Amino acid sequence: MKFIIYFITITCSFLSKGQDRIMVFSEIEKLKTQKIDSLLNFNTDKNKLQYLAVLPSISYDFFENSFNVGISLSNLSNFYQTKHRNKIELEKLKFQLLEKKENDLFTLEKEYELILDTYEILKLELDNTTLTKEIFNLKKAQYENNKITLEDWLNVQKNFQDRNLVFFAKRQNLISKMKQFEAKIRKHCFVEELKYLDFVKII
Repeated sequence: MKFIIYFITITCSFLSKGQDRIMVFSEIEKLKTQKIDSLLNFNTDKNKLQYLAVLPSISYDFFENSFNVGISLSNLSNFYQTKHRNKIELEKLKFQLLEKKENDLFTLEKEYELILDTYEILKLELDNTTLTKEIFNLKKAQYENNKITLEDWLNVQKNFQDRNLVFFAKRQNLISKMKQFEAKIRKHCFVEELKYLDFVKII
């Protein structure tokens, strides 16, 4: 029965994390796509102004009392060549930006998964602290009843403190990585994890 409850808890937690991950990265992808569209639209609008170079020149002849309209075939040819080249360059830019977006998202997802994996491992270590504390208290009682030497008791304390220091360093490092990642994507995606790490105390 306990195993079934544990399995259900783990499954629910996994599904919840999966939904959170989808939500986080769908929003990031949406923002990156909007930036790409904005940049491409800016370049498209800028290229539209090139038609000014092929506008006909208008002059007035005072002697003939008439208007003259001139069209430069060279400018017209350059305009179409430039237009075609800009279209190709814009497609190339679009491809490069989309490729960069996919690479950035892939890198962020891997970093996110690594942080979550590190968190789950650290959480498992914390779940085993009860046994460590019981062993420590047992050794303490043995020392108080003169069943182990002072040297043995001091070694027990040292090992216990070393373990706590290692855990503290891991915890602080993980908190730092979570906050840095949140700052990078400008979204709080480790709210529950940070609450847990902030609440948990070294035994």
